[in-house]
Amino acid sequence: MSAPRAALARLAPEPTAALAEVERVAAASVDPHVLELVRDRVASVLGGVPSDLDDWRSRTDLDAADRAVLDFVEQFVFSVSSLDDAQVAALLEHADPIRVHELCNLVWAVDLGTRLDLVAGVVLS
Repeated sequence: MSAPRAALARLAPEPTAALAEVERVAAASVDPHVLELVRDRVASVLGGVPSDLDDWRSRTDLDAADRAVLDFVEQFVFSVSSLDDAQVAALLEHADPIRVHELCNLVWAVDLGTRLDLVAGVVLS
């Protein structure tokens, strides 16, 4: 648990525990490789944490499925309301609708947790 999340847990233990459970369930529903892609990219985009994935568009070692995930994650973080059918279709080329739904849940949970940690780190410090 991050220091900001621990501080929040002292003030609001039940909601913090509920979020931790959501994060756990979402993480358990996807492949570990996808989990790391999502966590890495969200942390980089929201928290400015340098990442090997910052230049993912120019990398040659990522397959089409990874690229679809990274494109979706970036758009979700920047503006979830601007996700388009092509981004979802790209995911569906590599996974069935249930897996895409599980990915959406994961991205939402990681995004929410990261934003919460960033805000708690400022407000509760």
